Amino acid sequence: MSVIELYGVLHRYGVDVLLLALGVTVLTSILKKTVMKSVNRKVFVFLPFGLGILLYGIYSLLGKGELSFTAEGLSAILEGGLSAGCAATLYYVVYEQFLRGKLKADPLLPLLECVPEARRTEASAALSSAVRGLEGEGRLSAIAEQLSLFADPPLSEEELLLTAGIVKEVLDTIA
Repeated sequence: MSVIELYGVLHRYGVDVLLLALGVTVLTSILKKTVMKSVNRKVFVFLPFGLGILLYGIYSLLGKGELSFTAEGLSAILEGGLSAGCAATLYYVVYEQFLRGKLKADPLLPLLECVPEARRTEASAALSSAVRGLEGEGRLSAIAEQLSLFADPPLSEEELLLTAGIVKEVLDTIA
């Protein structure tokens, strides 16, 4: 995101709405995992908007010291609350699509292109368990042996040693 795009987002929503949206996101997540576990999942589509309106109303009350029930005041609360709900939904989507998957990603999977996709998770687990307690050349041999079992089509000796060396480096790094 460039500085101009960031400025556009801050100008459109305002820092107060973005901070409230962060609170809405956290509150929605907490409610989803505790009190509202058995609630229909469709409720969570609208919950950030309802919480956004509620929190923006409280923010408006605390910020101005009064709650305006004029059409203009209610419109401002509704607009700010819906904006907070939209931003909270965006936070959640960014978290789910970009951060959550990366936090759980297996670092070996991209290296196992020689293994059929349906067996990559199994191969990764086998590689990780095969090297436990081993060091140096023993570790490299165990990795090469496991790769030769899972690779389809079979790798040449050079390809096997190169792939095993890369996998060993990754396993050494994350261990």
